[in-house]
Amino acid sequence: MRPNEPGEADQRAGQADLAQLLKRAEAGDRSVLPQLQRALDGNPDLWRGYGDLAAHAEASLGMLAAGPNLLLAESLKRKLAELKAELGGASPSPLEKLLVERVTATWLQTNYHDGLVARAAGAGEARLRALQRLQDAAHRRHLAAIKQLAVVRRLLRPAPSPLELLAPVGETSAAAATRRAGGLPRCGGVEN
Repeated sequence: MRPNEPGEADQRAGQADLAQLLKRAEAGDRSVLPQLQRALDGNPDLWRGYGDLAAHAEASLGMLAAGPNLLLAESLKRKLAELKAELGGASPSPLEKLLVERVTATWLQTNYHDGLVARAAGAGEARLRALQRLQDAAHRRHLAAIKQLAVVRRLLRPAPSPLELLAPVGETSAAAATRRAGGLPRCGGVEN
């Protein structure tokens, strides 16, 4: 350990001080605001995690859907993470990331409401109508989120070059390059 490096005891004390600061800030103690701002400036992961309302909403709905069932709660977390990875792709833009979050949130809402309607067999007609309205609204939001993601992806896709527009449908870029160069593509091992 270097002389200026904090020891384990110092780190624990710093964490305890931070925990106390956060507790006071959560309670609305305005006197800690300057300290809080310095702590947040020094630890961006803290404010990113705490300020992620989408993640808080997702966690709340997941807990509501799962109830006391820990297996379902953990499975939902993993399913949402898998959907985000699938929909986000290799390198999504910031806007795509936001829309993927929205698509997965509305997916959870839609499926939660589908389950409520399915379990409402035998409920009164008014209750069933109210649940179906919630289900329909969740479904509309989900479709709108999917549509927006598709629109953004279409807008972010690079426009085809004029040469690509001239290529016959189904022709690969290699075949188009050969045709433009005046050569004939190789067929069945015979060169022309």
